[in-house]
Amino acid sequence: MPVLVTYATCRGSTREVAERIATRLYEDGFAVDCRPVDHVFSVENYTAVILGSAVHSHRWLLDALKFLDVEAMELQLVPFWAFSLAMSPHGLPNRIGRKMAKKERRRIEDNLLRKVPKIREHRMFAGKHDGSSVPGPFRSLYRCLGGRFGDMRDWTEIDAWADQIAKQLHIEHA
Repeated sequence: MPVLVTYATCRGSTREVAERIATRLYEDGFAVDCRPVDHVFSVENYTAVILGSAVHSHRWLLDALKFLDVEAMELQLVPFWAFSLAMSPHGLPNRIGRKMAKKERRRIEDNLLRKVPKIREHRMFAGKHDGSSVPGPFRSLYRCLGGRFGDMRDWTEIDAWADQIAKQLHIEHA
């Protein structure tokens, strides 16, 4: 049975990370199915599930939250990992950014643990944002506070996490 890598994305960045994770798992010998959460109808035919979501306003996207609600019971029966893509703390490198990132992470993980207590791990990765959807005054304020826009994804960190998952799955299925 394949591993499911599924995601909720707004502008495509989370999809790109999910595809990268799926590729790493495939290269490590796993059958992988990578698709958006709204194209997954059940997780019962998968040996493991990796779920990712973009973070907006300190929360996962609604499609990812709905997926968790629907699949919560099944996700407790298979190895399950989750990841989030957000701008902080890399967008704001100072104390404000670190405090926001900690609060954001705590909120997301509390929600995940409430729905799926047996989650293996949640990772928070820096995302990508060009700032185009942020109104001009807020964009200027953000920059004045030391924030920056752009692609801040750390592909080495993402690859290492995917490799760590592959290693765990190989051990369990040996």
